[in-house]
Amino acid sequence: MLRRLILALVVLPWLMGAASAGAWPRAKGQTFLATTGQVDAPDETGIARQSFTLYAEYGATERLTLGLDLGGDALRMTKAIAFARWPIGRDAGSLKIAVEIGLGEVSEQSAVRPGLSLGRGLTLWGRQGWAAFDGRAVVFDDGEVTLESDVTLGLNLGARGKVLAQIQTGRPAGGRTYARFAPSYIHETKPNAHLEFGVILPLSGGGERGVKLGLWRSF
Repeated sequence: MLRRLILALVVLPWLMGAASAGAWPRAKGQTFLATTGQVDAPDETGIARQSFTLYAEYGATERLTLGLDLGGDALRMTKAIAFARWPIGRDAGSLKIAVEIGLGEVSEQSAVRPGLSLGRGLTLWGRQGWAAFDGRAVVFDDGEVTLESDVTLGLNLGARGKVLAQIQTGRPAGGRTYARFAPSYIHETKPNAHLEFGVILPLSGGGERGVKLGLWRSF
């Protein structure tokens, strides 16, 4: 029931015509959709884990972005979060700051997910790029807390290509603190459509190497 309600709250505005990620708000009336599949190298038991994510943003107003963050594997959905994000501070400032609040289920438990995003544009080697930090706390109804953060550096290579270098860290509730390096290349296949190819490299906390393939769409 909760998952259906989340889907209704987020998808309904799109159907009525009523989503720059992180610290940059999505322009009013615009939608961003990204779906990603990941396959990890076989673990010690010989099992290669497969997982998926579906991420969507919709610009409800010039300063309010609504979104949906889903994730799971072949057996079950492990994450279903609907969220709202809005910027704080001056629009014209070079440093962009946004806060977020999400509500839904993670690992089949009800959860609240507050977040903070920082971002700014930059120039490297004569090319335009950006740097961003996204931090989240997943607060479960039993009082347990999971902490997550992503630090991202992106660079435009030309008219159709860009590269991302991302450090992903987290401290799961009752689990081991981890760190991963996740670089990827994004190529524009046609206007407002991109293909992402990336790898996942564990740095600490266990886990297996993996590859991911994603599709981005804006409209």
